[in-house]
Amino acid sequence: MKMIRLTSLILLVIVIVLPVNGASQDLPTGAIARIDVGEGPVNAIAYSRSANRLAIGAANGIHIYDAETHKELMVFAGHTDTVLAIAFSPNGKLLVSGSSDETIRLWNADTGELLRTRDEHTGPISAVAFSADGENFWSSGNEDAAIRSWYSVDGGRASEFAFMPTDVFTAVAFSLGGKTVARASDDISDETIVKTLTEAGRKVEGSSIWLIGLRKGYTALIPTQHTDSVNVLTLSAKGKTLATGSADKTIQLWDVVDPEATKLLYTLIGHTAGITAMDFSTNGKFLASGSSDTTVRLWDVATGQHFQTLIEHTGEIGAVTFLGDKALAGTVFAKDKALATGSSDGTIFIWDLDKIVPND
Repeated sequence: MKMIRLTSLILLVIVIVLPVNGASQDLPTGAIARIDVGEGPVNAIAYSRSANRLAIGAANGIHIYDAETHKELMVFAGHTDTVLAIAFSPNGKLLVSGSSDETIRLWNADTGELLRTRDEHTGPISAVAFSADGENFWSSGNEDAAIRSWYSVDGGRASEFAFMPTDVFTAVAFSLGGKTVARASDDISDETIVKTLTEAGRKVEGSSIWLIGLRKGYTALIPTQHTDSVNVLTLSAKGKTLATGSADKTIQLWDVVDPEATKLLYTLIGHTAGITAMDFSTNGKFLASGSSDTTVRLWDVATGQHFQTLIEHTGEIGAVTFLGDKALAGTVFAKDKALATGSSDGTIFIWDLDKIVPND
């Protein structure tokens, strides 16, 4: 009788525990784990190899997870509106976040202590990045002409790049280390620039991309061939390729090795709604794109071919991030092993790239 009761108790515990344990849930083919943050939308995901942690921006909180066990470690609270951008320092000790509340916040990534809040921006901050040496971090947004650099040691202002012929942008992205920033705009009103481009035989209509070398001091303008606004931008780890994602449901890949002679490589077609998130793999071979159509698509950058569609999310895709260490781009330690995708449905899937990426 005791044995029967003990067996019944064990079965009861199993029934209670299994639904709670995310690792034991039925996962789609190729997925390693599913994380439910309990609130949404998910608009930013960052990974630190140094700390082996994931940072997930969901609503106005930043949730820190162990990248191996996928267990939540802590939540950074302080922003009063949606978190739009997050980045770890190269050593994993600091984290910077940008928000719709128009502030940048610098955090101790180990303890969650808020180290500094800066409120100089005049609109939502949608892009942040640390320099390669970790001594500075950059910030920019869509409703502010300024691109700002800050000292990591105390969050003090380092420099500001403010020349732009417009202060209304639709998307912004930094390259690795903050060396280059790309900004998309539908407002190209500078007559001198328009005249120069027209004389060079380049059409100036629809969305255009400002490509700015923050360390090299150049500014280039790329008139895209999109038929609607550019919603999202991403630069490859080495800054040689630019991807532009538009409300017209397409993605364009650009060769930007020479900013003054940019070249359209491919137009990627397949999503059935506007593009909302993108990321290049660390080695630059693959591009992941997310859309309002709730799917994530994977593309071969060299050929422009689509090779995989991930369909498990039920809401707009807010973030896609390859979990290779971009601070180690170009080394054997930077190999991408996983892809994280986040949605407005408040979920994150971690995907095993060995199961979803074609073999070389």
